[in-house]
Amino acid sequence: MRVTIGIALLVAAALVRFVGVPFACRLPEGFASSQQLIGEYQTLDPATFDLGTPTAVAAKRDTAVEQTDWATAVIRSTTVLDLPSGPLTSEYRYAVDRADYGQSRAPSGARVQDQLGGMVISRPIGAGKDSFKVYNPVLDKTQRMKFTGASEIQGREAYGFSGTATGLVADHQLLVPYQSAIADMAKTGDGTTIPKLLLEMIAPNLPARYSAGLKAVLPELPNEVPIGFTIDDTTSMTLDKQLGAPITLAAEQTTILNVFVDLELVPVLPLSKLALHSTDQSAAEAARFMADSGRKLTVFRTYLPIVLASAALTILAIAAAIRSTGRRRAGRSAPDIEIAAADPLLGQPVRAQHELLEPQRR
Repeated sequence: MRVTIGIALLVAAALVRFVGVPFACRLPEGFASSQQLIGEYQTLDPATFDLGTPTAVAAKRDTAVEQTDWATAVIRSTTVLDLPSGPLTSEYRYAVDRADYGQSRAPSGARVQDQLGGMVISRPIGAGKDSFKVYNPVLDKTQRMKFTGASEIQGREAYGFSGTATGLVADHQLLVPYQSAIADMAKTGDGTTIPKLLLEMIAPNLPARYSAGLKAVLPELPNEVPIGFTIDDTTSMTLDKQLGAPITLAAEQTTILNVFVDLELVPVLPLSKLALHSTDQSAAEAARFMADSGRKLTVFRTYLPIVLASAALTILAIAAAIRSTGRRRAGRSAPDIEIAAADPLLGQPVRAQHELLEPQRR
């Protein structure tokens, strides 16, 4: 019975470690988090055709689970950027694996963004310092994040990562305001083209880093020049060393107006620059959440399996000792039986030697 209990405890320890821990670390059905960010925003100054004076801005990024399908969760990521011109909202939905937070197949009927295998919420627990990809929904592409160093944030050990990406703006929600601005400036069109005449007028006034390239291609441009909007993005983050989830986020994005020349992009002028980073309060809240989750993970991953395994080994050791003691007792009783069988007084009560000699004394 004791052996059975010991083996059961060993099995329980293994189940807790290899089954219970992954289950406990699953993305909960009611998961929701929020990141507060602050920073600066610059827009095009018509007087200089360069970026103007920075203005303080704030943003809020909310992430929440909308639905689950056993191993998969559909999460909604909403970012509201408070600009001087008014709030700008972008919203995306992703299907992620509830265990390792990687991309997963969307549940039937759910419409999600293809994140191209990039991270959108967290890395797996204990992912370490290896580089990884994050999905950039504005550009609809991934960018590789490389390890930049270890640090401590709000009492939590953290790993820093940073990565860059450049590409055409793919998010229609963000593209429309830029197209509208170009249409207003040109006084014609829908913002997908710009008159060559307008480019010829502004070329001499552009910053040197843009004017040379534009002047070189002006002669071969059509009257209505196709344009594209690109973003140079640098994203940085610190991830909790134990859990792999973000404690702080930071991003710097510069939006540039380009003209298409033989399917090649030639930059013309910068339209805006946005720099954001997590607030200290937001980082503190994230660190507290990591600390609480980390304690629970440690209990499930380390302490509970150790306690169960120790109890099992103790019970098995006690059972082995009892069996060994039983064998030794059995071994000592065997010679007594053989001697009794050879005794001429077999069948009579065994008496002490002085009792057998008593009649002689009488």
